[in-house]
Amino acid sequence: MANWFVFHVQTGQERTACTFLNKLFDNRESIAFIPQIKIIIKRSQFIRKELKPMFPGYVFIESILGEKIFISRAYEYTKFSSCIFYLLRNGNVDFGKVREEEKELLLSFCNNEYIVEDSKGFIAGDKVFIVSGPLQGKEGIIKKINRHKRRAEIELQCFGELRHISVGLEIVSKIT
Repeated sequence: MANWFVFHVQTGQERTACTFLNKLFDNRESIAFIPQIKIIIKRSQFIRKELKPMFPGYVFIESILGEKIFISRAYEYTKFSSCIFYLLRNGNVDFGKVREEEKELLLSFCNNEYIVEDSKGFIAGDKVFIVSGPLQGKEGIIKKINRHKRRAEIELQCFGELRHISVGLEIVSKIT
C-alpha cells in the first residue's frame, strides 16, 4: 500500500517542484503529483476549461518507501531546491504521511490523473441535487454556489485543518 506525503512549495511553482521531485526520486518508488481542479472560465463570449491546483502551494508524493526512509530522503532532497520549503507535518508532533481517510476522500473526488472534474446539478427550493460528477452524493459539503462562475465552494478536513476549496459545478436548472 502506497503512502502519500505532502510538500509545502512556493505558490505558483507547483509544476516546477513536481518535476524536480520526479527527477530526484526513482519513479518505481515515488511519484510526485498535483491534485488539480477543472474549472470553467467565462470571458465575454468565450468559455474555456482550465486546470488549477486543488491545494495551491502543495505537491503530493505517492511512495511505496517506508515512512522513515522517505522522510530522510525527502529531507536531503529539499536542500537542493529553492521552491520546496518543507515536508508537511502530521499534527504538531512529527513528520508523517497523509492519513488514510483523507487520502480516500481526495481519491473519491479525483480521476486517475488526480483531476477533479466539474459536476452538474440542479436546485430545487433551497436544496442542491448533484446528478453527475465527483460531488454526487456529497451535497452536504457544499457551502456556497456561484452560478455565474459555475463554481461551488466545498469544505474539507485536510492536513489537520478545515479547508475551503472551489470546484466546478454547473447548475442546469433552478426549480422553485
